[in-house]
Amino acid sequence: MDASHEWSQRSYLPAAILSGALLIMHPGLYDTGRQAMQLLDTWSSQHNQDMQDALQHWPLVFTNVSVISNWATPFHWDLHSRSDWYDMLVTVGNYEDCVLDIPTLGLQFLYNPSTVVAFCGWLLRHGVSSVGGNRCCFAYYMRDNIHNWIGIPCGDWMRVQNVWTGLMPAGLVGHSI
Repeated sequence: MDASHEWSQRSYLPAAILSGALLIMHPGLYDTGRQAMQLLDTWSSQHNQDMQDALQHWPLVFTNVSVISNWATPFHWDLHSRSDWYDMLVTVGNYEDCVLDIPTLGLQFLYNPSTVVAFCGWLLRHGVSSVGGNRCCFAYYMRDNIHNWIGIPCGDWMRVQNVWTGLMPAGLVGHSI
């Protein structure tokens, strides 16, 4: 068994838990990701056996993962996604006093080992401080170009009307304030 298959098998349960967390946090995005993965599985079974083999060990609804090891991350936006999609960052290692900074919101989070953070990296500029020790971040996300290529609709869960409907008391929905 090669190292990539071994890694995916060992991380299967934590990865499935991350997908389950996305189902709770953002059901529409979870469903879109699940549809995308099903279509990628169908396509790869006919066109790319290596991809098909890899997908057999991929329990995530996210199409991509980036691994960042022992690097400070300068402030940036993740522009390969969409403004209404969540990225999920998971950090592991042996270090302390790391900070995830989201200056757009004026927030800083302690970003120690075993931290999981979900937010829109396309919309919110963010960065991570330098620390001593060993730190690894797994950044799980969906690529807009992959969803476009396989024809998955992006959803309509982030509309002003949806926000108002979710925030307003039932008797006030549809009325001006």
